[in-house]
Amino acid sequence: MNLKETLVVIGLSITFAGLLNSAFYQFWYLPKINIKLREFESTIKNKELINEERWQLKRNACLLALKIADGLLSNYQYANTPQGDILKQEVTTEDVRLCFNELACTCDSTEVIEILKMILYKPVRPDIIVDLRNAVRRELKFGITDFDKDRTNAFVGKIGADPKIKNLQE
Repeated sequence: MNLKETLVVIGLSITFAGLLNSAFYQFWYLPKINIKLREFESTIKNKELINEERWQLKRNACLLALKIADGLLSNYQYANTPQGDILKQEVTTEDVRLCFNELACTCDSTEVIEILKMILYKPVRPDIIVDLRNAVRRELKFGITDFDKDRTNAFVGKIGADPKIKNLQE
């Protein structure tokens, strides 16, 4: 075999190897990689969906805790606050139970539930709502710094524009 024939055989061998490699890569290797990528993508999307649902449950539980705290605080009598200066808000035992269960199942920290328990079981001042708001912000990852610092005007007792108060005054 002369040099020209040898080079032709080598060239054909390289071409055949390239075609074989291309076919192997295109029809066997790439499809396997694409399947794995789709599986990985699907797993990540499922985890994102679950995390979003968990966050929504946690958010709703935290907002319910704030509503319950407002209701509880509105039903207490405070020194230096004349009777009737705070419009009472209804709080049901069922709502409190639901809230405690949801907080216990969704929160990463016990801070929100501990402050809510303080409001429920201990004598507190209405400005404790500031601590609860800031704990909710931390739990929902809205920031670790205390956002609400105004303790003097922290709790809204009543507002003149409330239709319930207007009806009582008429």
